[in-house]
Amino acid sequence: MKNILKNERGNIAIFVLGLLTINMVLFVFVLNLGSVFATKEKSSTIAQQASMVATSVYYEEVQRVIEEYEDETLEGALQAFFEDFDEKVSDRKQSLRNSGQYSGWSVKEIEIEAFDQVLNEELHEPLVRNKLRDLLSSEAVENKVIQRVRHAITSNGGLLEDAQLKVDQNKFHVKASNEFKSTTLEGVIDSFKENVFQSSSGPKIDFLEEVWTGSTTIDLE
Repeated sequence: MKNILKNERGNIAIFVLGLLTINMVLFVFVLNLGSVFATKEKSSTIAQQASMVATSVYYEEVQRVIEEYEDETLEGALQAFFEDFDEKVSDRKQSLRNSGQYSGWSVKEIEIEAFDQVLNEELHEPLVRNKLRDLLSSEAVENKVIQRVRHAITSNGGLLEDAQLKVDQNKFHVKASNEFKSTTLEGVIDSFKENVFQSSSGPKIDFLEEVWTGSTTIDLE
């Protein structure tokens, strides 16, 4: 009888130990799964912010070119464009703010949308479109966009390894990653690291592909 009781206690101890091990493995698995989703979400946010930065910087350069360009010989549509553009954008921003359609938009998003709407309307004039194409086909402008995208990724905790900036369908597309580190369980689950990539694109820029003279796919590393 004593031997039977001892064996029974031993079997129960082994059973409980087995349950604990299984529970620990499941806990670590769930913890790692949650971490993967969190890392994926962070990578998505990084890519989204970087693509918005690319768009914002490019619009800043368009605005700078428009504000700084001076030519006393301008007349007609070109003269009206360079003289009245800022006022039109300001009026459009106010109109968008008062519209329920844009109630959830940030100040920056409304600024970009207003700028984009007015610019696209003005670009229907061939003289304006050709002049802006000449002024914006600049390696310096492109390099500024690239450097600001790199900074946006790293400043948000992202990695430049295998990160890319792509110009496609008149949009800036950014692929970026964040590092996932697994939780370990000694003897059962090994430790490993992996870069989790996500991609995002900014708003459409009507004439981006016309003026972008460099490579349409840039490695950011």
